[in-house]
Amino acid sequence: MTIAIPTYSRLNYLKEIVASALAQTYSNIEILISQDPRPTGLDESIKIWSETLARENSKVRYRFNTHNLGLAGNWNALADSAQGEYLVIPGDDDRLLPNFVELLVKEVNPDRNLAFANHYIINSQGVRLEIESYQCTKRYRREALLPGEVQQPEALAWQNSIPMSASLIRTQDVQKLRFKEDLNTPEIELFIRLAQAGGRFTFVPQYLSEYRVHEQSATKTGLRIERLVSYLLTIHVPSTLESYKQDLLSSLMVNAVSRCLLEKQHCQAKEFFTSTYYPSTKRLHLVGWLQQLCTSLPSSLGCSLYKLGYQLKHYL
Repeated sequence: MTIAIPTYSRLNYLKEIVASALAQTYSNIEILISQDPRPTGLDESIKIWSETLARENSKVRYRFNTHNLGLAGNWNALADSAQGEYLVIPGDDDRLLPNFVELLVKEVNPDRNLAFANHYIINSQGVRLEIESYQCTKRYRREALLPGEVQQPEALAWQNSIPMSASLIRTQDVQKLRFKEDLNTPEIELFIRLAQAGGRFTFVPQYLSEYRVHEQSATKTGLRIERLVSYLLTIHVPSTLESYKQDLLSSLMVNAVSRCLLEKQHCQAKEFFTSTYYPSTKRLHLVGWLQQLCTSLPSSLGCSLYKLGYQLKHYL
């Protein structure tokens, strides 16, 4: 079992996730730390600390990338380097509960591709947010999910119900399918492809990890929703799963159009807006009206007008 930890420049948080990995009740693990460099080079404090720990503890390995691979690229590098049959890829700001691996390994072997559990939400200080945690479980439709093998794994993947930081996945599946490296939410798309390839998923309802929400997290610094939408649009689904695809894409489309217009990707914005997956109810709102206007105008004018409206909205 490989606990694969991508990191960049958050040593204090990194120490917490590594400590939680070392505290696992399941003993047959390796802890693999993979560091991406900053524009100015590697964070030397992380490098020195990780190398020292690896010398002192045989369960720990450290590697670094010579250039910044980005979130998904670093995840692929971890999978390529992993020695375990299964791996979990938590954020370097997350934490695992002591029985995380032990309980999930029991469910995933020998014929499952992926096992996942519920997780708590914690704040920047590591304080557990109980109410937010249970709201998260409900929002991602795990509240009523029965324990054991999931009967419709592809539907579950389209519902975005599988938390990356609370999942064990077969290492060779990641090595084969690969995370899309231009995404910073690449797990959704990979889980869908894994399910379509016949992957078998199993659910453990216990809360086995802690997902940290703070201002420096990837979800706070800007998600590349427009790229994710582009990939998801190309995935064919049978009619029985079309409603799940519709629900997910409809929830992403307005943001995707917005990002395209702000990045001057006018043709892509127009394609998204005219898609049947753009939510019809939003077309009647101010943002939908503005996006319709800006995608119908010439490219430079439409993008400039949208940027002005976007800035005005945030100013007010």
